[in-house]
Amino acid sequence: MIHIADIMAYTLAREIKNNEIFLQGLSSPLPMLAAHIAKKFLAPDATYINVSDSIDPETEKLPASTADVLLTEKPVAFCNLYDAFDLAQRGKLGMIFLGAAQIDKFGNTNLSVIGDYNKPKVRLPGGAASSFLCAIAQRTVLWVTNQTNRLFVEKVDFITGQGYLEGRDSRERLGLPGAGPAKIITNLATYDFDPTTKHMRICSIHPGITLEQVKENTGFELIIPENLKTTDEPEDEILQFINKIDPNNVRKIGVKDVRN
Repeated sequence: MIHIADIMAYTLAREIKNNEIFLQGLSSPLPMLAAHIAKKFLAPDATYINVSDSIDPETEKLPASTADVLLTEKPVAFCNLYDAFDLAQRGKLGMIFLGAAQIDKFGNTNLSVIGDYNKPKVRLPGGAASSFLCAIAQRTVLWVTNQTNRLFVEKVDFITGQGYLEGRDSRERLGLPGAGPAKIITNLATYDFDPTTKHMRICSIHPGITLEQVKENTGFELIIPENLKTTDEPEDEILQFINKIDPNNVRKIGVKDVRN
Protein backbone atom coordinates (compact mmCIF):
# COMPACT_ATOMS: atom_id res chain seq x y z
CA MET A 1 0.00 0.00 0.00
CA ILE A 2 1.24 3.47 -0.87
CA HIS A 3 1.95 5.48 2.28
CA ILE A 4 -0.33 8.47 2.83
CA ALA A 5 2.77 10.72 2.85
CA ASP A 6 3.42 9.78 -0.79
CA ILE A 7 -0.13 10.74 -1.73
CA MET A 8 0.17 14.03 0.16
CA ALA A 9 3.51 14.93 -1.46
CA TYR A 10 2.17 14.20 -4.94
CA THR A 11 -1.02 16.17 -4.26
CA LEU A 12 1.01 19.13 -3.01
CA ALA A 13 3.23 18.92 -6.10
CA ARG A 14 0.18 19.17 -8.36
CA GLU A 15 -0.64 22.55 -6.81
CA ILE A 16 2.59 24.01 -8.24
CA LYS A 17 2.00 25.75 -11.55
CA ASN A 18 4.55 25.84 -14.32
CA ASN A 19 6.38 29.19 -14.70
CA GLU A 20 5.30 30.43 -11.26
CA ILE A 21 7.54 31.34 -8.32
CA PHE A 22 6.74 29.47 -5.12
CA LEU A 23 8.14 29.44 -1.59
CA GLN A 24 8.53 26.70 1.01
CA GLY A 25 9.42 27.48 4.61
CA LEU A 26 10.87 25.80 7.69
CA SER A 27 9.95 22.33 8.98
CA SER A 28 8.27 21.44 5.70
CA PRO A 29 9.54 18.06 4.47
CA LEU A 30 6.43 17.29 2.41
CA PRO A 31 6.44 20.61 0.50
CA MET A 32 10.21 20.17 0.00
CA LEU A 33 9.59 16.77 -1.60
CA ALA A 34 6.63 18.17 -3.54
CA ALA A 35 8.91 20.86 -4.99
CA HIS A 36 11.33 18.23 -6.30
CA ILE A 37 8.49 16.13 -7.74
CA ALA A 38 7.03 19.15 -9.50
CA LYS A 39 10.36 20.32 -10.90
CA LYS A 40 11.08 16.88 -12.36
CA PHE A 41 7.65 15.79 -13.59
CA LEU A 42 4.94 18.43 -13.45
CA ALA A 43 6.21 22.00 -13.53
CA PRO A 44 9.82 22.05 -14.77
CA ASP A 45 9.80 25.79 -15.39
CA ALA A 46 8.51 26.77 -11.95
CA THR A 47 10.96 28.62 -9.70
CA TYR A 48 11.41 27.07 -6.26
CA ILE A 49 12.62 29.27 -3.39
CA ASN A 50 13.76 27.25 -0.38
CA VAL A 51 14.03 28.67 3.13
CA SER A 52 17.78 27.91 2.98
CA ASP A 53 18.00 30.97 0.65
CA SER A 54 18.58 28.75 -2.40
CA ILE A 55 16.70 28.81 -5.69
CA ASP A 56 15.93 25.47 -7.39
CA PRO A 57 18.31 23.48 -5.17
CA GLU A 58 19.34 20.05 -6.46
CA THR A 59 19.90 17.18 -4.07
CA GLU A 60 20.30 13.44 -4.49
CA LYS A 61 18.65 12.81 -1.13
CA LEU A 62 16.23 14.90 0.90
CA PRO A 63 17.94 16.24 4.03
CA ALA A 64 16.22 15.93 7.39
CA SER A 65 15.97 19.72 7.66
CA THR A 66 14.34 21.98 5.10
CA ALA A 67 17.09 24.52 5.83
CA ASP A 68 19.98 22.04 5.58
CA VAL A 69 23.27 23.31 4.18
CA LEU A 70 23.07 20.53 1.57
CA LEU A 71 20.38 22.57 -0.16
CA THR A 72 22.91 25.33 -0.82
CA GLU A 73 25.40 23.15 -2.72
CA LYS A 74 23.78 23.07 -6.18
CA PRO A 75 21.25 25.88 -6.53
CA VAL A 76 20.92 27.95 -9.67
CA ALA A 77 21.13 31.08 -7.48
CA PHE A 78 20.63 32.41 -3.96
CA CYS A 79 17.73 34.53 -2.74
CA ASN A 80 17.45 35.98 0.76
CA LEU A 81 14.05 35.64 2.35
CA TYR A 82 13.57 39.39 2.32
CA ASP A 83 13.89 39.15 -1.47
CA ALA A 84 11.05 36.61 -1.44
CA PHE A 85 8.97 39.02 0.64
CA ASP A 86 9.75 41.74 -1.89
CA LEU A 87 8.54 39.45 -4.67
CA ALA A 88 5.31 38.93 -2.75
CA GLN A 89 4.91 42.66 -2.22
CA ARG A 90 5.24 43.20 -5.98
CA GLY A 91 2.67 40.50 -6.74
CA LYS A 92 5.19 38.07 -8.25
CA LEU A 93 5.17 35.32 -5.62
CA GLY A 94 2.73 32.81 -7.07
CA MET A 95 2.28 30.46 -4.13
CA ILE A 96 3.45 29.64 -0.61
CA PHE A 97 3.21 26.40 1.38
CA LEU A 98 2.24 26.91 5.03
CA GLY A 99 1.34 24.73 8.01
CA ALA A 100 -0.75 25.57 11.09
CA ALA A 101 -1.68 24.46 14.60
CA GLN A 102 -5.30 25.48 13.96
CA ILE A 103 -7.29 26.06 10.76
CA ASP A 104 -10.89 27.22 10.75
CA LYS A 105 -13.75 26.87 8.27
CA PHE A 106 -12.67 30.02 6.42
CA GLY A 107 -9.02 28.99 6.11
CA ASN A 108 -7.64 31.29 8.79
CA THR A 109 -4.55 29.79 10.43
CA ASN A 110 -3.13 29.97 13.95
CA LEU A 111 0.52 29.49 14.86
CA SER A 112 0.56 31.91 17.80
CA VAL A 113 -1.39 30.73 20.88
CA ILE A 114 -3.94 28.20 22.03
CA GLY A 115 -6.46 29.86 24.33
CA ASP A 116 -6.59 33.51 25.35
CA TYR A 117 -3.75 35.54 23.84
CA ASN A 118 -2.82 37.19 27.16
CA LYS A 119 -3.07 33.98 29.20
CA PRO A 120 -2.63 31.16 26.67
CA LYS A 121 -2.80 27.47 27.43
CA VAL A 122 -0.01 26.97 24.90
CA ARG A 123 2.37 29.53 23.47
CA LEU A 124 3.15 28.44 19.90
CA PRO A 125 6.31 29.31 17.93
CA GLY A 126 4.63 32.07 15.93
CA GLY A 127 3.96 32.46 12.26
CA ALA A 128 7.18 34.25 11.26
CA ALA A 129 6.04 35.98 8.05
CA SER A 130 2.66 34.22 7.73
CA SER A 131 0.57 37.32 8.38
CA PHE A 132 2.54 39.29 5.79
CA LEU A 133 2.60 36.61 3.11
CA CYS A 134 -0.97 35.35 3.56
CA ALA A 135 -2.18 38.88 2.99
CA ILE A 136 -0.39 39.47 -0.31
CA ALA A 137 0.75 36.19 -1.92
CA GLN A 138 -1.24 35.16 -4.97
CA ARG A 139 -2.10 31.75 -3.50
CA THR A 140 -1.58 29.84 -0.27
CA VAL A 141 -1.56 26.04 0.01
CA LEU A 142 -1.93 24.74 3.56
CA TRP A 143 -0.79 21.29 4.65
CA VAL A 144 -1.46 19.21 7.78
CA THR A 145 0.14 15.88 8.71
CA ASN A 146 -2.48 14.87 11.29
CA GLN A 147 -5.96 16.28 10.87
CA THR A 148 -8.03 16.28 14.07
CA ASN A 149 -11.03 18.22 15.35
CA ARG A 150 -8.63 20.11 17.63
CA LEU A 151 -6.80 21.37 14.54
CA PHE A 152 -9.77 21.86 12.21
CA VAL A 153 -11.78 24.21 14.43
CA GLU A 154 -14.88 26.38 14.07
CA LYS A 155 -12.84 29.50 14.82
CA VAL A 156 -9.11 29.82 15.43
CA ASP A 157 -8.03 31.20 18.80
CA PHE A 158 -5.83 33.76 17.05
CA ILE A 159 -5.46 34.65 13.38
CA THR A 160 -1.78 34.36 12.50
CA GLY A 161 -2.33 33.91 8.77
CA GLN A 162 -5.33 35.44 7.04
CA GLY A 163 -7.64 33.07 5.23
CA TYR A 164 -11.05 34.33 4.19
CA LEU A 165 -11.48 35.98 7.62
CA GLU A 166 -15.26 35.93 8.25
CA GLY A 167 -16.11 34.50 4.84
CA ARG A 168 -17.67 35.94 1.70
CA ASP A 169 -15.96 39.21 0.69
CA SER A 170 -14.14 39.80 4.00
CA ARG A 171 -10.71 39.86 2.37
CA GLU A 172 -11.78 42.31 -0.31
CA ARG A 173 -13.44 44.64 2.20
CA LEU A 174 -10.22 44.72 4.21
CA GLY A 175 -8.25 45.43 1.04
CA LEU A 176 -6.00 42.36 1.10
CA PRO A 177 -4.49 41.95 -2.39
CA GLY A 178 -3.69 38.23 -2.15
CA ALA A 179 -6.24 35.67 -3.33
CA GLY A 180 -6.26 33.68 -0.10
CA PRO A 181 -5.89 29.94 0.50
CA ALA A 182 -6.40 27.80 -2.57
CA LYS A 183 -6.18 24.29 -1.12
CA ILE A 184 -5.65 22.41 2.13
CA ILE A 185 -4.01 18.98 1.97
CA THR A 186 -4.12 16.75 5.04
CA ASN A 187 -3.53 13.09 5.82
CA LEU A 188 -7.25 12.48 5.23
CA ALA A 189 -8.39 14.58 2.29
CA THR A 190 -7.98 17.69 0.16
CA TYR A 191 -10.13 20.79 0.58
CA ASP A 192 -10.87 24.07 -1.14
CA PHE A 193 -13.42 26.83 -0.49
CA ASP A 194 -16.85 27.63 -1.87
CA PRO A 195 -16.36 30.58 -4.25
CA THR A 196 -19.27 32.54 -2.74
CA THR A 197 -19.33 31.79 1.00
CA LYS A 198 -15.61 30.92 1.27
CA HIS A 199 -16.61 28.02 3.54
CA MET A 200 -14.32 25.00 3.41
CA ARG A 201 -15.45 22.08 1.26
CA ILE A 202 -14.10 18.65 0.45
CA CYS A 203 -12.36 18.22 -2.91
CA SER A 204 -11.33 14.58 -2.57
CA ILE A 205 -10.82 11.91 0.08
CA HIS A 206 -7.62 9.90 0.09
CA PRO A 207 -7.75 6.20 -0.85
CA GLY A 208 -8.64 4.08 2.17
CA ILE A 209 -10.10 7.01 4.12
CA THR A 210 -13.86 7.22 4.79
CA LEU A 211 -16.12 10.26 4.89
CA GLU A 212 -16.92 9.41 8.51
CA GLN A 213 -13.24 9.65 9.41
CA VAL A 214 -13.09 13.08 7.82
CA LYS A 215 -16.20 14.27 9.68
CA GLU A 216 -14.98 12.88 13.02
CA ASN A 217 -11.74 14.83 12.67
CA THR A 218 -13.32 18.15 11.69
CA GLY A 219 -14.69 20.58 14.29
CA PHE A 220 -17.23 22.20 11.96
CA GLU A 221 -19.65 21.32 9.18
CA LEU A 222 -17.93 20.82 5.84
CA ILE A 223 -19.47 21.38 2.43
CA ILE A 224 -19.72 17.91 0.91
CA PRO A 225 -20.19 17.63 -2.87
CA GLU A 226 -22.70 15.15 -4.26
CA ASN A 227 -20.05 13.18 -6.12
CA LEU A 228 -17.12 12.70 -3.76
CA LYS A 229 -13.84 12.07 -5.57
CA THR A 230 -10.93 9.93 -4.47
CA THR A 231 -7.52 11.61 -4.43
CA ASP A 232 -5.25 10.44 -7.25
CA GLU A 233 -2.26 8.31 -6.34
CA PRO A 234 1.19 8.97 -7.86
CA GLU A 235 2.20 6.87 -10.85
CA ASP A 236 4.93 4.25 -10.54
CA GLU A 237 7.60 6.49 -12.07
CA ILE A 238 6.94 9.18 -9.48
CA LEU A 239 6.84 6.63 -6.65
CA GLN A 240 10.24 5.33 -7.74
CA PHE A 241 11.58 8.88 -7.71
CA ILE A 242 10.13 9.47 -4.23
CA ASN A 243 11.78 6.35 -2.83
CA LYS A 244 15.07 7.21 -4.51
CA ILE A 245 15.27 10.80 -3.31
CA ASP A 246 13.93 10.01 0.17
CA PRO A 247 15.35 6.63 1.25
CA ASN A 248 15.36 7.79 4.90
CA ASN A 249 11.59 8.47 4.86
CA VAL A 250 11.91 12.11 5.86
CA ARG A 251 8.52 12.68 4.21
CA LYS A 252 6.80 10.39 6.73
CA ILE A 253 7.88 12.39 9.79
CA GLY A 254 4.73 13.28 11.73
CA VAL A 255 2.38 11.96 9.06
CA LYS A 256 -0.35 9.83 10.61
CA ASP A 257 -1.66 7.08 8.36
CA VAL A 258 -5.03 6.11 9.82
CA ARG A 259 -6.17 3.70 7.10
CA ASN A 260 -7.13 0.19 8.15
